[in-house]
Amino acid sequence: MRDGHRSDAAHLATDNVGEVVPTDDPSRTAAVPVDDDTDDDELVLPWYFSWWRVAAMTVAATLAVVGLVTIATDERPDADSVDVGFLQDMRSHHDQAVRMSISFLLKTDVDPLLRIIASEILLSQQQETGMMIEVLRGFGAEEENSTGTAMSWMGEPVPLERMPGMASEDELDRLDAASGADADELFIALMTAHHEGGIHMAEDAAERAGVERVRNLARAMARVQQEENHELASIRARLGFEP
Repeated sequence: MRDGHRSDAAHLATDNVGEVVPTDDPSRTAAVPVDDDTDDDELVLPWYFSWWRVAAMTVAATLAVVGLVTIATDERPDADSVDVGFLQDMRSHHDQAVRMSISFLLKTDVDPLLRIIASEILLSQQQETGMMIEVLRGFGAEEENSTGTAMSWMGEPVPLERMPGMASEDELDRLDAASGADADELFIALMTAHHEGGIHMAEDAAERAGVERVRNLARAMARVQQEENHELASIRARLGFEP
């Protein structure tokens, strides 16, 4: 994530519902303004927007509790292992999804259902980032990739900013500047590609990580991002955007 956006976006927090205030404490949950004029009828979600997310969040919470209880008994993987590499790289990958979600949520003229999806992506990826940091700490590993090269653990080394699905600086700037339907279409395109890249990484880690907790976490991430892409595709079709 770019330093220029950390103060403007990544450290947003809320003291009152719908009020955005800056904070230097990254442990506080980011929030966005609430549009009181939104038509409630437009925010009624179909059944598939809820059950799987509740299940996924339950699994994630269980993994976190089990992980904190058993972390001392697990063999600590090496710094160049699939486990450590995946967690470090996916943390950076998640940072950009959070950055894009905040950029979109700060807009007031976008599709209301898409705003809900963006807020759920924001919250779920922040939660998963916290879990990844705790597991990395338990492994005695660095909390993020400091080498500048990602995906060596997959045998597909690339610069960190060129991981699959990562938006370019120009694309992020375009998202910041976009409004209305243009912002809707660009957010769907960028987040869908971002999730596809994350799924590629998570599915590999789910198969090859040495620690069961990491495999389970990777599997849960892949499942959530696949479902979110289904939601994004449904909204794209409803709004009449080209795939």
